[in-house]
Amino acid sequence: MIVELVLHQPANKGNTMRKKILVAALAMLGSMTAHAGAILIVNNSVGTSEPGTTSAVTSNLEALHLAVGNTVTITSDIPVSLAGYSQVWDVSFSNNAALTAGDQSLYLGFLQGGGGLFLMGENAGFTTRNDSIFSLIAAAGGGSIGFGSPCDDIQTVHAPFTGPNAVATVDYAAPGCFDGKGTGDWITSLAGDLTGAGIAFGVGDLANAAAGALTSILDVNFMMNQFDLPASQNLTKNLIGFVGEQVEPPNGVPEPATLALLGLGLLGMGAMRRKA
Repeated sequence: MIVELVLHQPANKGNTMRKKILVAALAMLGSMTAHAGAILIVNNSVGTSEPGTTSAVTSNLEALHLAVGNTVTITSDIPVSLAGYSQVWDVSFSNNAALTAGDQSLYLGFLQGGGGLFLMGENAGFTTRNDSIFSLIAAAGGGSIGFGSPCDDIQTVHAPFTGPNAVATVDYAAPGCFDGKGTGDWITSLAGDLTGAGIAFGVGDLANAAAGALTSILDVNFMMNQFDLPASQNLTKNLIGFVGEQVEPPNGVPEPATLALLGLGLLGMGAMRRKA
C-alpha cells in the first residue's frame, strides 16, 4: 500500500526527505510483517540417550521461537494428533526415537496439510533414527536418499540459510550426512555438494506433500547454543525463519526494522512542524 501525504509546510530538501521516510515506513507496514505460528517441539526427553544434550537443544530452540513471536508446546512423545500446530520440530535423535510407520503416516499427513516439519538426525551411530527419516522423505516424494560418506565437520552453508543472520560455514560435532538432496536443496554440504548434513524441501518440492515444508539436519549439537558460536546459532535462527516463511501467513505485526523506520519518519514530521 502506497500512502501519499500532502503537508502544508515550506518546501525544502529536509522536509522532503522526512516525508519520504514517513511514506516509506507507512508503505512497509503493509508488506514487512512477522510470521508467527503454533510450534510443537518433540524431544524424547523421557527416553533420550543424552539428557543434557536434549535439555540444551530444547531450551535454546524454545527461546528462539519465542523471540520471533511463536507460541511453543513441548512434549516428549509424538502426540496422536497434530491439529492446532503449524510447525513440528522433532529434535529427538536417539535410536529409540526412530519414527514408526504410524509416526511417519502422521507426519506425512501433517505435511500434506501445509505444515512445516523439522527432523533431527545424527551420525552413523544413530542408524535406526536416520533410516526412519530417510523413509519419511521417500514417502513424501523427496527422493531416495540414504546415509552418505565422507562427512566432514566443517561444511558450507547454502542460501537462503546464509541470512539474515550471517553464516558462511558451520563446524558440526561429528555429524551424519545425506548422500544426496533428492528434490530438495542443501542447507549445508561438503565441497562438490555430493554429501551434506542438512537438506530442505520447501513448499512444492515434495511430490506427495507439495503444500508442506520439510527440513532435516543430521547433527544435534549445532542447536545447543554451545558449539561453533555464533555460526551454529545463526544457522538455527535462519532455519526457523525459513520454515516460518514457508508455512506461516503474515500475522500483521510489523517487523522491528519497519517500526524503527516509521519512528524516524514521525520524529522528522515533529521536527518539521516545530520549525514551521
